Parts: sequence; C-alpha cells; structure tokens
Amino acid sequence: MPPVFHLILSPEATANLQEIHEHIRISSPQNAARMVDRILNVIEKLEDFPHRNVVEYQSKKLKHPVRSIVVKPYLIFFRVIESQQVVRILSVRHAARRRPAQFDTPKQ
Repeated sequence: MPPVFHLILSPEATANLQEIHEHIRISSPQNAARMVDRILNVIEKLEDFPHRNVVEYQSKKLKHPVRSIVVKPYLIFFRVIESQQVVRILSVRHAARRRPAQFDTPKQ
C-alpha cells in the first residue's frame, strides 16, 4: 500500500474556499456547501494518490512542480513534497480565470 500523504491547505487556498462559498451562496445557499464539499472530497483523495494529476508548472527554481486537478468549474493547484509526505494545496481558482503567474516562494 502506498504511503499516505498529509494535506496542508495554504492560507490562500482556505481563503479561496471561503470566497467560493460566499460567491455561490448569494444565488444558491444549498449549492454553496455542496460545491465546497466536492472540492474538499477531491483534495482528501490526494492523500492516497497525489501523483496521478497533471504537472501544471515546473521551473528549475522550484524544487517541487505545481500540479493541478479539476473539480468543474474549479482548478486546485498543489505541490507534492515527497521528503515530508505532504501535499500542499496552494490555490483553488475558477478555471476561467488566468492561472497564477507564480506559486509560493522558490525552492518549495
């Protein structure tokens, strides 16, 4: 059985989830919680299979590539840090938005 990774939500990702909930809640309170739950369920699955997702961004300055996974209509950006058995959730954004120009600090 593969090792289980620990999940860490960055402050930005946490704020993103709150913003998503608030945005959806305006027009559909019941769907706001459902959407956030769907996103969190997909994030939880990264504990077991973090490498099955697309490498979104790789740079020589970054020790760990940025990966992404889709939860329509959102994208979850994250890093797998093997040495610590950690999956760090960087951001959750609507897929129609421009991708972030950079993620965190280099060497992460």
